[in-house]
Amino acid sequence: MDRLRWGVLGTGNIVRGTIAPAMLAEPACNLVAAASRSTVDLDRFAAKFAVPRVYTDVDGLLNDPDVDAVFIATPNALHADQVVAAAAAGKHVLCDKPVALTIGEAKRAVEACDRAGVKYGVNFHNRHLPWVQDIARLVADGAIGRVTMVQVEASAGLRPPVGWRLDPTVAGMGTVYNQGVHVYDFLRVILAAEPCAVMAMLACDDGRYSVDTAAYTLLRFEHDLLAFVNSNQCAPHPLNDISIFGTRGTIAGTNLTRSRVAGELRVITDDAESATSYPVSGAHRRCLAAYTDAVLNDRTPNASGVDGLRSAQLCAAIQQSASEGRLVEVDYSA
Repeated sequence: MDRLRWGVLGTGNIVRGTIAPAMLAEPACNLVAAASRSTVDLDRFAAKFAVPRVYTDVDGLLNDPDVDAVFIATPNALHADQVVAAAAAGKHVLCDKPVALTIGEAKRAVEACDRAGVKYGVNFHNRHLPWVQDIARLVADGAIGRVTMVQVEASAGLRPPVGWRLDPTVAGMGTVYNQGVHVYDFLRVILAAEPCAVMAMLACDDGRYSVDTAAYTLLRFEHDLLAFVNSNQCAPHPLNDISIFGTRGTIAGTNLTRSRVAGELRVITDDAESATSYPVSGAHRRCLAAYTDAVLNDRTPNASGVDGLRSAQLCAAIQQSASEGRLVEVDYSA
């Protein structure tokens, strides 16, 4: 097989704006089917992206013999069941984040894909950004010595939750799942480590919303490395910066932590200072291409379903910390 035939579950903004265009642009991808409950949306989607077959139910798409893999972009609470169903149908799965609302559901999805022998990936596209990969190499090479502290802001600007994202039974959390999980994931990549404890505070715009619109999380890694993450969707003019402090230098990224804008990275040590500009680089397409390559060449996806499970375990600790007002150890054994 030299091309992966794709079906998409859900035809919302992320699929219309990034995933479907990427599938058309990638030589190894072929978008052959789509499913949505709205026939109007389906018709428009099929016409815009020349999709030959459409379905108004999940089973119809999963039973399509011409579909090799599915991209899941439905409301958060549906993800785990749909991953399991896709695996049972023998389809490879690339799921949007979060993979589930609970640790148990995230683990069930991983186990279902393992049993079925299908590739399970997660749309943590930010880890594919060139600046993330460059920082990971700098940290691994000891360019700034041992990392001691990290500060990150990631904000979509003034973008309050709407639609199903207002319902915690469907969305789970708000900005933690919308922006925060991407930061927690690329920190794992940059630091090549798992956060072991978390202290979190969540805000919901003075009670206007039933999900969080701002999340302050303090993550502790091994060797007393601390990372502070400000994830929000209520700042009118966000900076979206990252600073990584080491024993022999600092890495400072300006306007980098959101994937669809350009930014700059500076590396500052006692001996030298350098600056690198990063244009918008199509993170979603990079993620799709990496996953497609993993399926076609029988490799573990980057990011994998296990990465999705790790994210669910961390988010459970964040939620518990915010609810109980205390430091919570992250349980990776559940």
